[in-house]
This record gives sequence, structure tokens and C-alpha cells, in this order.
Amino acid sequence: MNPTTEAAEPVTAPTTGKPTLRQRLKTLIQESGAIVLWVYFGLFALVLVSTATAIRLGVKVDGVAGAAGTWGMAWLFTKLTQPLRVAVTLAITPAIATFLRRFKKPSAALSDVPLADVPPSAVGGQSQK
Repeated sequence: MNPTTEAAEPVTAPTTGKPTLRQRLKTLIQESGAIVLWVYFGLFALVLVSTATAIRLGVKVDGVAGAAGTWGMAWLFTKLTQPLRVAVTLAITPAIATFLRRFKKPSAALSDVPLADVPPSAVGGQSQK
């Protein structure tokens, strides 16, 4: 057998139908960037703190072990709701990204602005009167 110099490409099955949750999440990360991470971790924190608060309001805990147990139970509940949080993240991130892009200021690169159009006060010079 002669080894070839070309690297063999992995054979993947053609995707038919609906993309998997992982594929949809990767696509969303490419489109929305860091916004998807902020939404996901925001939901994580909201569920964790809300669950811990609900447990503390319903259960009387004493000492450090009780507080650790409260946060442990809240973390467990948060982990159990992870598939739901991922689905909610996939559902609401495009709307949040669109909303945030409305307020994004357009940035002009310095190379796009001719030097003659830049006022002297913008570069630290004194304005002439």
C-alpha cells in the first residue's frame, strides 16, 4: 500500500431533517457571538438564585450545613433544568441579539476617515479662533 500525502477527510453521514441541538447552538454562537453566553449564564444564575430563595423560604435551615444543603439542592435543581435552559436560550437569544443591535453605535475605522476631515481638537490639538 502506498501512503498518500493527502489527509483523509472524515466520513460524515449526510444531515437530513432537523439539525441537532448541538448544531443549532453552534450556529447560534456563530451568529450572536457572546450574547448567547450572557443569556445562558444569566438564565443559570436566575434559576440558581431563585431556587435557593424558594428553598430558604420554605425550609428552615440552621448553620453552615443547612446553608450548604440549600445551595446544593438549588444547584442540583439547576442542573436538572439544563435542557430546558438550553432550549430557552436557543429560543430567546435571536430576539435579544436583534434588540441589542439596535442600540449598537456604528464604529468607523480610523483609516476610513480622511485626515483632513478630523478636527484638531479631536487629536489633542488646539482649535483656531
